[in-house]
Amino acid sequence: PHVPSDLWRAISSEEGVGCWLSEAEIELRPKGRLRLRGQCNVDGEVLEVSAPALFRWTWPHPEHPASEVQISISAQNDAASRVTLVQTDVPKQHLLEIAAGWHTHLDALPAAVLGCRTPFDTDRAAMHYRRYSAAITA
Repeated sequence: PHVPSDLWRAISSEEGVGCWLSEAEIELRPKGRLRLRGQCNVDGEVLEVSAPALFRWTWPHPEHPASEVQISISAQNDAASRVTLVQTDVPKQHLLEIAAGWHTHLDALPAAVLGCRTPFDTDRAAMHYRRYSAAITA
C-alpha cells in the first residue's frame, strides 16, 4: 500500500515512469511533451495534470491515433491508494493485448514507488492475456 503522493511520483516523473513503463521524457504540464522509448514507444502530449490525483496524455498509434491514457489515484485510507488506468479508443481486435500489457506494467508499479526498475515480463503478459481471454469467452 502506498499514499497518493508516492504513487504520483511513480506515474508522473521521468524516473518513476522509467521504472515501470518505459524510458520517459515528460513535460508535466498541459500541452507538454510525453515521449516513451523502450518496451513502449509513444510520442504523446500531456492533456491534464492534477497532482497527486490525475495524469492524462495522448497515446497516438497508427491503429488508434486518438487514444488517450488516464491514470487516477485516490486515497483509500491513511496508507493505501487506488490506481485506475483507462485507455480510450482502443480497437476491439487489440483489446486483450493492450489490457494484458497494461496489467503487466501496473504489476511493476509498487516496485517503481520504491525506485526499483522492473523489466517487462512477456510471460506474465501472456498469462494475463490468457486469463482475460478465458473470462471474456466464459
